[in-house]
Amino acid sequence: MAEERNTLLAEVDKLKRELTVKDETFAQTTDSFKKDVAQSYLVGFEAAVEQATTIHPSLDFTELSP
Repeated sequence: MAEERNTLLAEVDKLKRELTVKDETFAQTTDSFKKDVAQSYLVGFEAAVEQATTIHPSLDFTELSP
């Protein structure tokens, strides 16, 4: 009985460690994804301002910001 309990506790500890690693990996991946999305948004915004400036060169777009 005690041996089975110890085996189960060891398995629980192993699963906790694995979950911690997976949580850390998920957090890193999520942060990377957020940065990529923000960068894509900024590039798209700059491209849109550039297009608008080309179409309407007399307008002042300097006050625009994402």
